[in-house]
Amino acid sequence: MKREPFLKVMLVIIAGLLLLNLFGHPIASVLAPKAGAGVVQRLSFRGNGVSVTCSTNGQYVYAAGSTGLFRSTDYGKPGSWEQVLE
Repeated sequence: MKREPFLKVMLVIIAGLLLLNLFGHPIASVLAPKAGAGVVQRLSFRGNGVSVTCSTNGQYVYAAGSTGLFRSTDYGKPGSWEQVLE
């Protein structure tokens, strides 16, 4: 008899978590800021091969191709790339 209130509370918590899981993505996409369309940056990697590497936390991304070495200091976002070597 003492377990019945505990089971009811657990079922309510599980139901709430399921609802948050089901409706969490649309709510988050409504509240999330829109992507900045004002910044357009095109990188072209032509040649024999391309290499991409990043730091352990992913903040610094390096891409190397036959045209040079590029670095992003903002998780590879458009507009954050600069050419390091030609």
